[in-house]
Amino acid sequence: MNVAFRMAFPIATGLTILSIVLLIVPAIQAIFLPHPGLLYGWESSANNNLMLQQQVEIGEAIVADIRGTVDQGMGRYIKSLIDRAQSERVALILDVQSPGGFLGDTMDIADMIFNAKIPIIGYASGDSFSGATLILIPTHILAVNPSSLVGDAQPVTIDQTGRLVPITEPKIINPLVKKFVDYAEARGRNATLVKMFILNATVVNGEEAVKLGLADLTARSVSELVEKLRGKIITIDGVEYRLNIYQLTPAGECLSCRLLSFLSDPMVAGVFITIGVFSAIFAISSGHLIALPFSLIFILLGLLGSGLQVDLLTIALILLGITFIAAGIAIGHADGGILMTAGIAMAAIGAALLPVTGREILIAGSSNIMGTIYGFSLGIGIGSAIIGGLIAWQLVLIRKKKSEIFEIVGKEGVARDDIEPGKEGFVLVEGELWRAVSDEKINAGETVIVIGKKGFVLKVKKKQ
Repeated sequence: MNVAFRMAFPIATGLTILSIVLLIVPAIQAIFLPHPGLLYGWESSANNNLMLQQQVEIGEAIVADIRGTVDQGMGRYIKSLIDRAQSERVALILDVQSPGGFLGDTMDIADMIFNAKIPIIGYASGDSFSGATLILIPTHILAVNPSSLVGDAQPVTIDQTGRLVPITEPKIINPLVKKFVDYAEARGRNATLVKMFILNATVVNGEEAVKLGLADLTARSVSELVEKLRGKIITIDGVEYRLNIYQLTPAGECLSCRLLSFLSDPMVAGVFITIGVFSAIFAISSGHLIALPFSLIFILLGLLGSGLQVDLLTIALILLGITFIAAGIAIGHADGGILMTAGIAMAAIGAALLPVTGREILIAGSSNIMGTIYGFSLGIGIGSAIIGGLIAWQLVLIRKKKSEIFEIVGKEGVARDDIEPGKEGFVLVEGELWRAVSDEKINAGETVIVIGKKGFVLKVKKKQ
């Protein structure tokens, strides 16, 4: 057992144990600690009776521009904004213009908004269709620009020819309709119109949305919206929030959310998976297994756009990155440097995708499936560490074997051309044809010995 393997194996083993600790501890916390909703800094249930008598005046609102596709990146962005607004006890205005997006992410965002503990005002300042309409339904106050369109929320899929095909499967449609009809009724909105959005792809403008009881008011700008909201009261969990907003704070950008949205794009995912698969085939077929970590990076990022849970992906990337960095240090030389570079890239991408706050780094989804997802996360973490360790081990062995088999200096060959000082010729060594130079004249057919190598050119001499 060589020194590199003796170093890499305990490192991989240690990372496996570390992954178990990192993943089991949050799982235990999730079981024994209070529900995450109690960790936002709001009063506990012991103070609920006191809260029933409270009236809070809201003088500030965070304004967030919600643009582009409704996807995991947008979900993370809105989640961070809700957490921020709850901690600062301010309102949140979602200025929405979007063509819609993915069904699962739409439902997750709607759940976040409906369960928020601060006033959330939805404002369709531009056309907002499909998932963008649905995430506006559970907001506490809904405003629409008079000329903007909302609706067209019938779920669709893309067939093999690229056409959009409406989904009519009851197992998908019925839960979707039930969820958003319940949200509409809870907020006092026209549940029948919401149902028509989903089943018939109905579309209405801002004025019609107000007349039909879907929206609360129309506004041509955020400033006009704020003026119309002055003095309105929103009751959440027994607490009355009076809106007298005089300060608007831009939400700012979220670079990790934008990165996540980019990686979640199915087209980007397809390109990444294709690159990863073909580069892996090339690496294996050519014997350059040191390139496999880069193939793995592309495949993992491609799987993200195909529906892989981002929290699990970040864990896998970081653990594999650390493993490859450790293995690269153990191996040393050029191959170790390549392995370390791949590891650094993995860890950096994983760190960039990490959520900013809370235990959601290791968990996503509803609380009733928490145990299942933690178990899956644990398996991913352990498997990633073990696979990373095994790959590092094999790379060490391959490097050792390669250095023994393909060391060409000292090998004998046959000159195929006349070689003179200052003039190259070809020699056949180990069945391969090489360019060669020599300090002495060598005739074609003579036996030569390789005494050096520079790039792809051998230096040879006659065999005495």
